[in-house]
Order: sequence, then C-alpha cells, then structure tokens
Amino acid sequence: MVVPWQGGVRVGVVLAQRTVDAGRGLELRHVLHAFGQPGWLTPAGLTALTRMARAAGVPTGTVLATLNPPGLQLELRHEVSLRMGAADLVADSGAAQAELALETWLAAERVPAPLLELLRQQGLVDERGFEPPRLQRMLVPSGKPDEGLEGARRAPQRRALELLIELGSCQSGAELARSADVSESSVRSLITRGYATYADLPAPDPPLPAPPLTDERLPAVPPELQPGSGTGALVGGTRLQRLAALLSLVRADLQQERSVLVLAPDQAQAATTAALLSSHLPVSYLTGEASDRQRVRLWSELDGSGPQVLVGTYLALLAPLGNLGRVIVLEAGSSAYKLQSGARLLVPKAAALVADSAAVPLTLVDLAQTPELATAVPATATSRLPLPRMRLHVADLNEGGNWPVHPDLLRTLKQVAERGRQAVILAPRRGFSGAYGCPDCGWQAPCPNCDLTLRYHRQEARLRCHQCGHEERPYDNCPTCGGAELGALRGAGTQWIASQLTKLDLGVPVLRYDKDRRDDLSDLYAGAPGIVVGTVAVLGLNSLPELSLVGVTHFDTHLAAADFRAEADATRTLLRLVELCGQRRPLVVVQTHAPDHELLAALGSAEPDAAMEALLGRQLERRKRFGYPPFSILAKLQFTARDRAGALAAAQRGADALVTAGALESEILGPASAPVERLRGRFVFHVLLRAADDARLETLLGALPRSYPGARLVVDVDPQEVGALLE
Repeated sequence: MVVPWQGGVRVGVVLAQRTVDAGRGLELRHVLHAFGQPGWLTPAGLTALTRMARAAGVPTGTVLATLNPPGLQLELRHEVSLRMGAADLVADSGAAQAELALETWLAAERVPAPLLELLRQQGLVDERGFEPPRLQRMLVPSGKPDEGLEGARRAPQRRALELLIELGSCQSGAELARSADVSESSVRSLITRGYATYADLPAPDPPLPAPPLTDERLPAVPPELQPGSGTGALVGGTRLQRLAALLSLVRADLQQERSVLVLAPDQAQAATTAALLSSHLPVSYLTGEASDRQRVRLWSELDGSGPQVLVGTYLALLAPLGNLGRVIVLEAGSSAYKLQSGARLLVPKAAALVADSAAVPLTLVDLAQTPELATAVPATATSRLPLPRMRLHVADLNEGGNWPVHPDLLRTLKQVAERGRQAVILAPRRGFSGAYGCPDCGWQAPCPNCDLTLRYHRQEARLRCHQCGHEERPYDNCPTCGGAELGALRGAGTQWIASQLTKLDLGVPVLRYDKDRRDDLSDLYAGAPGIVVGTVAVLGLNSLPELSLVGVTHFDTHLAAADFRAEADATRTLLRLVELCGQRRPLVVVQTHAPDHELLAALGSAEPDAAMEALLGRQLERRKRFGYPPFSILAKLQFTARDRAGALAAAQRGADALVTAGALESEILGPASAPVERLRGRFVFHVLLRAADDARLETLLGALPRSYPGARLVVDVDPQEVGALLE
C-alpha cells in the first residue's frame, strides 16, 4: 500500500496489525492507497521474510529491499488537497495562495516539503498516492475511407487507412507506412486530413523474459541415482547429469499439483538451467535482467496459476508460487550465493527458511559434498552421482622451469594445438602481473589507499589497484635505490600468460576472458580450435565442444586464501573447470608448489569418490575442532575508520560490550586487524562472533552499541570470505 513518507509517498508492506491507544493513534497517518493484491506475498513468504531478518541481524525492511519483489519501486503520482483551514499556514509560508488553491487536488511537488509536513501535523491536508495509468502514444484511425480517398492518386492513403483500421493502432506513421508498403508522406497526409491521429492508449504488459535457446541435452540417469522425494541432497556428476537426475522428482511434484522453485547462484546458470528444463517442463524464468514491469506481470501470473517450475536467482525467493511443493538450490556451496550488500543474506540459508515456512521439502544440489551440506542433510537422504572423471597431472613449481607456463603444461598445449582441440588456462588474476617493482632492491609499487601493491597492466601501460580503483602510470626509476630496470614481478596475470602463449606461435588463437577483456568465443563454440586464458570468470561459460585440456597456472592462490573454506572452494573450482569439458574426460594440469596436497592426491587417486569422502571427514574434524561452521554460526563485525587508532578503539569497544553482556571467551575472536589492514583509505579491524545457534547470535548482536564516533560498524552474518572488505 501507499503511505506518507517524509516529503513524499512510498510503497509499504503490511506485515502485521496491532491495536494502539487513542493518544498514539493521533500520531499515525492514513494509508493513501491499497493495491488489493493479497497474493503478492504469500503468508509463508511473509513468515520467511521476518525469519531471514532475525537470522541476518537486520530490520525486516532491509531484507525486503534486498530481495526487491516487484512493485516496491513503482512510479507513484502523489497529489494533495489543502483544507479550508490551511490558508493561514500557506500565507505564513510565503507560498502564493493562487498557486495552491484550496480543496483542489494538486501535484504534491507544488507544496514545499516543510509546509507539507506542517499541514500534515495540523491535519489540514488530504493526500492520495496511486500508480498513474501507463500510456503510450499510438497512431489510431479517426475516420473511415470515403470519397475523399477515391482515385488512383489517393489509393496508397486508402490502403494505409484500411490497414490501420484493421490493426486498431500503430506505434508510428513510419511503421504504418512500412506495413502498408506506402510512402511516409501518404501517412502524413492521412493525419493532416483528419483520417488518423495520435492518441494516448493504455500500454500493454511487456512480454515475459524467455529462457535462451540451447543445443545441450540432458543425459539419462539411472533411477537408483535420482534423489528421494523428501528433504535431501544430490551431489556429484556434471551439471547436466544433476539436472537430469532432478527431472523425475520435479515431474512428480507437478503431477501432484505442486509448484517447484529452483534457485541458481547467478544469472548465467539460471538462464542455462531454465533453457534445459523448458524442453521437458513448464518453466518460468526470473533474473535481475527482467524489468520491474515484467516482474509485476510474472508475479500476477504466478499468483493462483497452475503448478509450474520457476527458475531464478535470489530475486525469486518470495515469488507467490501457487501451492509451492518444493525448493531446489542448485550449486548450494557456490560463493555467489552470498549477497554482498543490503541484508547480506546467504541464499541457501534463506531458501531453507522459505521451505520450512511453507512446510515443503528442500533439495540441495552441488557438484561435491561440502562440510555444510554433509551436516545439513543426513547421509541416508543424500544421492551421489560419480564425480566427473579427469586425468590429473600435477606440475611441481618447486622444480623450476619456465614461468608462468610449466614445461609440462607447455607440452600438452602443443599437443592440443596439433590435434585442433581447445584448452582453458586459469590464471590467478587479471592484468599482466600481481606486482611491479625493482628486481635490485625488491621495492614494489604501492597503492596510496590500500596496503596492497598495484597490479601491472602492460598493454595499457598502467598500474591499477583492483580494490579501490586507483590508477597511475609505471615508474621510470625505483624511488628506493634509483634503479632503472623496473618491471613485472612474479605473480602472472591473464595478460602475461596470454602473451607468453602468443609468442610460442602454437598455430591456434589465444583468447582472453576476464573482467577487463572478454574476447568473442563464438568460433570456439562452433568447434574451432583455440586457447582461452582467463580468471574464474571462465567458470560461467557453457561447455566448449572440443575442450580437452584444462590448466591451472598457480593452484596455491586458491589453497592459500585467508578463509577456512579455501580447500572446499578450491575443490569447487577444479570440478567446475572439468564441467566445461561436457562429456569429455579432460586432462587437467595443475601447477603448484604443494604437489603432495591431500586434495590433489584425492582427486588424482584411482578411486576419487572414496578418497574425497575420506577428505571430507578430515575437513569436518578440523572444522569441529576449531568451532567453525557448520558447527557454529559465525558473524563478522567489521570496524573501519580513517585512522588506525580509531578503528581499533571501536573494535575494542564492541568486544567489551559483548563481554559485559555475557559473551563467553570462546564466542569472541579478536579484535584483530583484517588480512589487509588498510583498504580504500580506511583501516579495518574485525571481531568474529561464534555462536551455537541463531538465537544465541541474535542475543549477542543485540548487545552491540549502535554508534561508534569516528568509526563505522558493518555486521555480516554467515560470512563466506572472512577477510574481505564489506561495503
């Protein structure tokens, strides 16, 4: 409904009703307009909404704004009518009474905001807020063919008018001329002579977004590998195999007149999932690419419609699916599910609340078993597909060799080129090098705003900070020793690796795919040979038809991330790279300084499924020993300030308040500086809360002071990157 808000109006949502005393009632303001859409949010959706807010430690409105269901951002027309007693206040404000006629509906912007607020307080204004009709300018007929259009010279005009009458309206005279195959001057004559005119007509609803077309097909999966009908999990296999295994489950829900919500971590995966399922099932599709008008139409069609499948990103969490019967979360361990702004929800956790509030099963799907998934779903309710098979070769960087391409990777690349196949090479970063500096004294060009070195982009001849965006040209001489031999240091990016491969003249194109540059890969999708050098952005690609080699130039950067989930994330990265090969069994060459790492040993073993199961057990034991999720709920308190002392003092104040409120020593970690202490000109300190359950975490967060002079506090429940800066 529409409610007064500051100097204007806003769309609000009624979550509950309560009775207040007469004195408080006088302070309340009238609802200006109710949209009358009871199915816009379901009762289960409203319950889930409030539960998400408590779990994230934020107001309910923040969660609502984050999930942004359609209709919240409507363009509203706000009008006011001044009552008879308002004349004196209008005169005192200096506004011209002639411009503010009493007891007449006026556009609210004609009343100065301070005056409007005063009139509200005195009860001397009526207001209304509503969605204005959506109109579009159209060419319509205003007369019928008569003797004035007789004769050969008028024949084109007559033909155009007859077509316009048949169509009813047309967007423009030029469009009518093209459709009737006449000149635009003939249509202009129709308008001049009064046979046609432009009019404002109701705008039609926009078409719903349709899933893209795909040539991929779902393979057959044996019934014994398909998930059960209750709450459970499906792990392993390739992306296509996992979707194929879900088909019978979703079909059974639809046959029982129950709808299914399928969540994907990003727009690309939502699009491909919708495309694959739409050839088997009735599928609707929702991502952030849809306009608000398209989403309003989709919402209205979902409400009360028959059973269907809705595939979408987190924006679909509150969709009013009629008779919701199941929630499916694809790639449940993906880091993309952690929202980086607003309520900072962890989408799989929010999806679990939606399913629980609606009392329907939740099915978690992932490419490998993770500690979080293993504790959320019992082993008896988990269906396992075999892990994608690969031929793993570990290239030991401790033995020297060419940098950044190990001789083993180079030999296999030459074989790929000779056979007309394709390769994907994963680089740890974009740009040319992770640092630019002096080889004589070791100086590295620093960012003036962050405790980081600047990245070197050789093609653009620029030094850039990938955190704050600072940019400058490379130095000519070393500021420390005066040396003139400055250049790229170890820490190769996509530019460096691509340039090295281009110099080798392998006879196939070398393409880049990262945030700075995304080359056209259409020839590769058509089967042409080539090598793609990219960052983790390549994980969003569809499978390449001739991909036979995957190379990882520096696997240690994935293993050494400042997070207890680094090993699980590295597993996901390798398996997603293998999925790019489709049904092929690729050769995977991993360059690393830790060739004996247990993850590589498990994936390269003769029985990778059993070896990965054993590795999962060791990961669970370590997580439990240190009290990390899933054996606790973690919240990161980030304190930032322009000076280091201010940030540290704020963090210490927050920690002291928690101790005073009864927090145990085991529940507080810190204060401690962030892995990168200064970012974007602000010093960063962290306090980690480790609670046994949501209720305990809610109690601890409620004990925090709300203001920190000179500093800023940001709270992130369920952080996925413990060391990352929160905006």
